[in-house]
Amino acid sequence: MKQGLIAVLLFVMSLGFVRAEEQDPRTRVASLRTQLAANYYTRGQYGVALEELKNALQAKPDYAMAYNVQGLVYTDLKELDSADKSFRRALDIDANDPDINHNYGWFLCNKRDRAAESLRYFAAALKNALYERPERSLQQGGLCAIKVGDLKQAEDYLRKADRTQPDNADTLLGLAQLAYARGEFESTRVLLARQARLGTPEAVALWLNIRNEHRLGNSEAEA
Repeated sequence: MKQGLIAVLLFVMSLGFVRAEEQDPRTRVASLRTQLAANYYTRGQYGVALEELKNALQAKPDYAMAYNVQGLVYTDLKELDSADKSFRRALDIDANDPDINHNYGWFLCNKRDRAAESLRYFAAALKNALYERPERSLQQGGLCAIKVGDLKQAEDYLRKADRTQPDNADTLLGLAQLAYARGEFESTRVLLARQARLGTPEAVALWLNIRNEHRLGNSEAEA
């Protein structure tokens, strides 16, 4: 499941915990419109989602979650400059929100080739004691730390992610990449075997497996 979809599903679920009597009318309208937009986004109806977000922001121009979902929609549409602007606007309004920080960190690392910069946003997400899914930012922070060569930070994040949510395929792949980078080829093999048991390996895992077996001198497995 794509990262943006996971984030929006979590956001939609969180809306139900906001007590209606605690919201002013503008916030209530913005919240409902943003929830509709999130639902349309998960179905790939991007145009309708953007229209609902426009309505949300007309009701409450400083509604951070509307900008957050807007960033996800623009990311899927490959309008990356607009996505960047939306995420930054969301953070201008609510700099401590863990989901917004996570989404912008993921965006910078995976869509903008700015992995080093992304780490500060994962760290900001993890500082929030009310964050309900810290394993997401631990995992993504670890994967992005590998990209910039910070193996110590990568191990810290990925080990914590594995303890929080064992047998996650992406976390195991990250740990395998970390072990390979350190020349721990037997450990890489074990981690890739664990990952393969969870489903069909992706191309990146298969390529790592080939290179690892080559390093181990196992030409039969490499072939």
